[in-house]
Amino acid sequence: MLVESPPEQRAETAPAPRAKRRVLRAAGLPVSVAVLVSIALASIAIGAKDLSLAQVWHGLFHDSGTYGDVVVGERQSRTVLGLLAGAALGLAGAVLQALTRNPLADPGLLGINAGASAAVVTAITFFGVTSLTGYVWFAFAGAAGVGALVWF
Repeated sequence: MLVESPPEQRAETAPAPRAKRRVLRAAGLPVSVAVLVSIALASIAIGAKDLSLAQVWHGLFHDSGTYGDVVVGERQSRTVLGLLAGAALGLAGAVLQALTRNPLADPGLLGINAGASAAVVTAITFFGVTSLTGYVWFAFAGAAGVGALVWF
């Protein structure tokens, strides 16, 4: 025997009031930025030789050429590159989801990764491409071709 639920919503599943959602959203951005900054500082501090936060701070803002400052300089480029790559991947995913109007869309699901791989393998096999730049351009062309095919 099936039990039907009442048409009204229960208190625990009712949507939150608009003001509460607005406050939670407004608090989410500063919290996210604080987490990102702390992870970036940890990325600079953690490595083969651990550095204290004081050494990281000194290396970022008062570079005097000491060992710790040089290590911070080297790790800083790694951290910035990681942040940029993450932002680019997030932007690419958001654009793909917006174009397809599908919140679950990703390049692997739509076959874009496979198109890029197939183009690189074709370039190696039939055109003898052996350079990294050749791989990149053929992968880009294959991904764009499959992306256009899926779009149309």
